[in-house]
Amino acid sequence: MKKKKRIIGHVLPTVKKKVIKSSIPTAMEYLLLFNSCKINKHKLAQVDKAIDENITVNRSRYESIANLVRLGNGNLPLNQGLFASGYTPFFDRYNSGSSLTSVQSGQQTVSILNTAPVLRDTGNYLNNTGFFDSSTLQNSSILGINNYFSSGSTIPWYFIACVHYLECSFSFKKHLHNGDPLSGYTIHVPVHRPKVGHGAPFTFEESAVDALKLMNYDKVTNWSLPFILQKLEGYNGFGYTNRGINSPYLWSYSNQYVKGKYTKDRTFSANAVSEQMGAAVILKRMEDRALISIPRN
Repeated sequence: MKKKKRIIGHVLPTVKKKVIKSSIPTAMEYLLLFNSCKINKHKLAQVDKAIDENITVNRSRYESIANLVRLGNGNLPLNQGLFASGYTPFFDRYNSGSSLTSVQSGQQTVSILNTAPVLRDTGNYLNNTGFFDSSTLQNSSILGINNYFSSGSTIPWYFIACVHYLECSFSFKKHLHNGDPLSGYTIHVPVHRPKVGHGAPFTFEESAVDALKLMNYDKVTNWSLPFILQKLEGYNGFGYTNRGINSPYLWSYSNQYVKGKYTKDRTFSANAVSEQMGAAVILKRMEDRALISIPRN
């Protein structure tokens, strides 16, 4: 007579949990990469050419966009005559029918919000290109601009310049969102932008402000180096980190990147090499040349 097998309660095998590393580098990792970044010597001339011919010469234009983002943030009704097109400017939606009266006292500007007609440019606040003169905005005895910055802080002009290069190759005929032409709405992600209250064509400025506000950059209060690098990399995604590669979007033309590239959406080539200079490389070179100084924290 066979003995019945004794049934013991089923014991599940021990399964080790996989520790998944975040696909986004930490602030310390960004700082270490930046501090140890060495630009390839044979690429220095090309980087300098881009800085001199496309970035610094357009600084006032990038600064005007950054200021427009903040002006919209505080519902400041300085929105007339900002764009060359005959269409209704995007910033008219912020028009409350009020204007500012300011009194200069020593080093301080006191502003009063009243119900007078909307303040229009008289030639004192816009430069001859039709864009804000940043020095006028900073030193104006008429506009108490800082009193109307309800949240966030000014987007660094060099951040906008880097996005402009990476997305548009410095063309002012393309959307800052993704490089689609300004002759129509965007057709790539994000689609059907900008939301500016009129149809195409669009100005670079109004579309750029739409892109930056869409990303909630108008609410950022700390534009430190790690944050800037994270957001620049995020424009293209963090897929490279998952593959153990530093993103060429930031580090191409430096010792931090050798090869490996997404040649199109979801198609990665381990041997392809990016021909586009990285945004971190641009910023590194600008700091080396004392053109900018980026806060570390």
